[in-house]
Amino acid sequence: MADAIVSVVLEQLASILRQQIEQEVTLVWGVSKQVKRLTSNFQAIQAVLVDADQRQVKEANVRVWLDKLKDVSYDAENVLDEWNTSKLKLQIQRAEHAVTLKKKKSRFAP
Repeated sequence: MADAIVSVVLEQLASILRQQIEQEVTLVWGVSKQVKRLTSNFQAIQAVLVDADQRQVKEANVRVWLDKLKDVSYDAENVLDEWNTSKLKLQIQRAEHAVTLKKKKSRFAP
């Protein structure tokens, strides 16, 4: 259960990171290497979570840790949702601004 929740958050985070890197940092050297490193780190985290999910049945401290991690994952998911919403709002504002500029330019064109 906790593994699934954390997986969703990790996938969203990885997706956002990839999008952000591709959109805004395409000229920076080593981006591909960083994305591969992050992907590798997320896969390692996922493996630890699978193990912890199995161990929580027998070990109470692992169960407590997973419960805390689940809460943090929900918080992270909320932050990511807010970030995505803000990003979409900004894109909409930029598009609206571009349309407004085109309309203004077309009024003055002969």
